[in-house]
Amino acid sequence: MNKFIQAQKYCVKVFDGTHDTPKPVLKGFPLITSKNILGGKLNLKNIYNISKDDYFAVQKRSAVSKWDVLFSMIGSIGETYLEKNDDIPYAIKNIGVFSTNDEYKAKWLYYYLISPYAKAFIKNYLSGAVQKFLPLGVLREFPIIPYDYSRKKAVDLLYTIDSKIELNNKINNELEKIAKTLYNYWFIQFDFPDKNGKPYRSSGGKMVWSEDLKREIPIGWRSDLLKNRLKSYLGGTPRRNNEEYWNNGSIPWLSSGEVAEFPILSSAEKITDSGLKNSAAKLLRVGSLMISITGNIRVSILGMDASANQSVVGIEENEELKKSYLYLFILNHISQYEALMTGAVQKHINKEVIDKTLLLIPSKEVLNMYYKLADSLFEKIIKISKENKELSELRDFLLPMLMNGQVIIM
Repeated sequence: MNKFIQAQKYCVKVFDGTHDTPKPVLKGFPLITSKNILGGKLNLKNIYNISKDDYFAVQKRSAVSKWDVLFSMIGSIGETYLEKNDDIPYAIKNIGVFSTNDEYKAKWLYYYLISPYAKAFIKNYLSGAVQKFLPLGVLREFPIIPYDYSRKKAVDLLYTIDSKIELNNKINNELEKIAKTLYNYWFIQFDFPDKNGKPYRSSGGKMVWSEDLKREIPIGWRSDLLKNRLKSYLGGTPRRNNEEYWNNGSIPWLSSGEVAEFPILSSAEKITDSGLKNSAAKLLRVGSLMISITGNIRVSILGMDASANQSVVGIEENEELKKSYLYLFILNHISQYEALMTGAVQKHINKEVIDKTLLLIPSKEVLNMYYKLADSLFEKIIKISKENKELSELRDFLLPMLMNGQVIIM
């Protein structure tokens, strides 16, 4: 039987970030909030910077140290991040911090906080709450299963799994960078290899003016509307009040937010065959592109067969235009889509905007050369992502059993 102690007794200190709202500046120090913690990772992309004076004022009260555990207090409550770095360049707001000053106590606490035990406590506390928020007092009294040396091998096993996932993520990031660089050279700078293996445009390759695209393109290349070259589908939602469409569903059904995953390998909800047949939802196959058209415009690739709601447009690849070309073309086109968004409450574009996208159609020879290089990069990304999904599922399967002592690592 596990014995619980309060976090304030387990930790050296439990504190939170600033309660103020420092004025954003163009160049300065990053201020992260709860929204920057997701899936055990810290996302420093969607942040704003604060001035040097504001940064040091926050740090005086709420400086994060190596092996501190950061905890989302508002919004997606319970999202957790273990800080493993010595150099910490950010300040915090709306984030709780569990500080142990001990590597293994911190790792154990991190795994405990993502375990079903901690999730159940958060759910019970928030039940019936109007505003979803976990105050500092609750964090200090948070019930913790304490660490002792007998749990060291369990921590090492879980951390090894996470380290492999982190390494895989770094490999995928590099593979995607290579793919983006290749695309940029070939289809934006037009320096694909010519017949002599030299960069086409830089070596004087002939260019012609495209009236549709309003720019020069290599001779023999064309432009065409997306709808003339590819099949596209707007998603749909089966009626919520019909249990036959949802209960025990096996078909992944995506929301626009889930298009942020790359590649897409899971969905929070699933629908039945009957739900698919009796709604506007369509089943798209592995390799199809998914574009979120509401809120944030995003594009991703399906790593599984899936359907989606009406905030997502799916595009099927074909032999001429494969995902390794289309994904990067659409990714480079997102700013143009964003400029066409309408709506006072919820910004969006319509499927027609996607269908009327002017595609650059390279010559068959160049596309085939590109696919020989790029297809393998994307297949590796999908393969590694599937391995990460399996590793995450293994970790989550082991986690509660290691926490309660049901499984002991010898």
